[in-house]
Amino acid sequence: MAPADALVLGTAGHIDHGKTSLIRALTGVDTDRLPEEKARGITIDLGFAALDLEDDLRVAIVDVPGHEKLVRTMVSGAAGIDLVMLVVAADEGVMPQTREHVAICELLGIETGLVAITKSDLADEEVVELAQEEIADLLSDTALADVSMVPVSSETGEGIDRLREELAKLVRETRPRTPRFGPSRLSIDRAFAMKGFGTVVTGTLLGGRLDSGANVEVHPRGSKARVRGLQSHGEARDRVEPGARCAVNLQGVEVADVSRGDVIGRPDAIISTQTLDVELLWLPGAPAAEGTVSIEFLSGTAERRARLAPIGDDEFTPGAKSFARIHIDGDPVPLVVGDRFIARGFARLEGSGATLGGGVILDVAPPHRRRSDPDLVRELTVLAAGELRSAVRERVIRTGMSGAAEKDIALEVGLETHQLRGELAALESEGCVVKAGSGRWLGEPVVARMEARLLEVLDEFHRTEPLRPGMSRSTLRGQLPDNVRAEGAELAIKRLEDKNEVCVGGEYAWRSSFSPTLDAASEALVATLREQASDAGLEPPSLKDWAERLDTSVETLRDLMAYLERGGEIVRAPGDLFFSSAAIDALKGRVADHFAQTEELDTQTYKDIIGTSRRTAMPLMELLDDLHVTRRVGDVRVARKA
Repeated sequence: MAPADALVLGTAGHIDHGKTSLIRALTGVDTDRLPEEKARGITIDLGFAALDLEDDLRVAIVDVPGHEKLVRTMVSGAAGIDLVMLVVAADEGVMPQTREHVAICELLGIETGLVAITKSDLADEEVVELAQEEIADLLSDTALADVSMVPVSSETGEGIDRLREELAKLVRETRPRTPRFGPSRLSIDRAFAMKGFGTVVTGTLLGGRLDSGANVEVHPRGSKARVRGLQSHGEARDRVEPGARCAVNLQGVEVADVSRGDVIGRPDAIISTQTLDVELLWLPGAPAAEGTVSIEFLSGTAERRARLAPIGDDEFTPGAKSFARIHIDGDPVPLVVGDRFIARGFARLEGSGATLGGGVILDVAPPHRRRSDPDLVRELTVLAAGELRSAVRERVIRTGMSGAAEKDIALEVGLETHQLRGELAALESEGCVVKAGSGRWLGEPVVARMEARLLEVLDEFHRTEPLRPGMSRSTLRGQLPDNVRAEGAELAIKRLEDKNEVCVGGEYAWRSSFSPTLDAASEALVATLREQASDAGLEPPSLKDWAERLDTSVETLRDLMAYLERGGEIVRAPGDLFFSSAAIDALKGRVADHFAQTEELDTQTYKDIIGTSRRTAMPLMELLDDLHVTRRVGDVRVARKA
């Protein structure tokens, strides 16, 4: 059951079939407001009225023009409606714009409504029955088949009460067609200046609620504004819920800076795009077309020239659904996934005016892939199924190893961030996606490929560098493709560590199964280093001097020292000095003996205890600080407590 003020009813039908007169009979409101409309007796622009059906039930009405030249205006009105009242004059029956309006309603996904057969006072019973049969035939293959038909006369009032009853029943049973989730957005259908208030825009609010005082953006222009006031059905409101017709008083923009087709929404919450992928129904009465087709693109209240190109196949077949890519000419269009659109040509077609087809928007930020790519067709098939969680999964996985930021996914699927997080958490628990740092998500298969690559790199490193303890993490990350971000690489390393496939220590990583091996020459050098380090005590040579003495490279010597260090035989001190562990243990004992006699150790006494030159004395002091034997306090050192 729909709550009061939650639904919008739109009219549809041929010009001069009495839509506006019927609304006046129902509501007492004349929706023809322009002087030209009064003079010509036809609706040129959208008209609006509120219809009170019962004490607690009200529905907003959008009256659309019926003239063939004003179909764009009709679409802008129909885009925001939840149910339709098709108006057909009894004395004329189904006419060309009746057919086109029905086709547009079908393409926009309007599945609920009724038929008002107007001017019944001008036709006898047999003519009314013929009109009903003709209407039933027109609607038989649509979602509106079998809807109620009510003969009425706006002049005599005949059938008006029954129509109200049918409308009340329909509104009670109808679920909203327009979205009640995602970012708050209002497609502007009118913009005008009001003395004492400034800029006022009207439209049907979709997505989330809109609060007075909220900061908004005029998409796609990028102008920032503030909601100064809100009205719905002529009443001032502090907030307006989605689905309602409303007027928004904007502060900070001039009326010349907004127009029909713009969208009011939260800043940075809606994508304005020039490229989008869609699911398209090519009308049965439209001619087959190959390749790219020039069209007029209509969505919400926006209209643009555009090019429509098939995806997968290279032809649009009458009566068939297919995928297509639309390239907008000119300014981008603010759109949300799930929005409906109409594609019109530039020549009149029999039975559907100039309307070629329409459908639903699947992707407002499509990947840069060839339209013939089978993966693109597969992905769009998933998106077209309309299952939100699957759509979120696809958008994460398609970003590959770069991953997707939460805010970008939210924009692409048309959700608030908090709504998206619930879907991501569910996908994570299902093992489909993985969260990296900084709110970035990657597909599970992608992370698995990254892990496999890292293991491959480490295996090769250990094969070519059997002495080295491990590979620096920065170098390891650099072996992944350039589009892998640091947080994604660290995630893969951490997962391998959790699986006990990789060990991580400081800035190094190595395979858990890795054990350094020495060849005969290295074994001989290690034995010499072990002996010379023991002989050197606390006065070892520099690494360079040691390498020259042993006729080897500094790099080889460093690897061998690291091997001895891992074995606990060598201790590395600041300044790239290497001491035998026995010498360091002896020094620790002398320092401990000192602290057994006094609580402080000054620098000169420390040097005397060490008994070496300044070259090694200072690094040794720092080493014992690092080993938590001593702690510097001002100019002296004290013993660290165990």
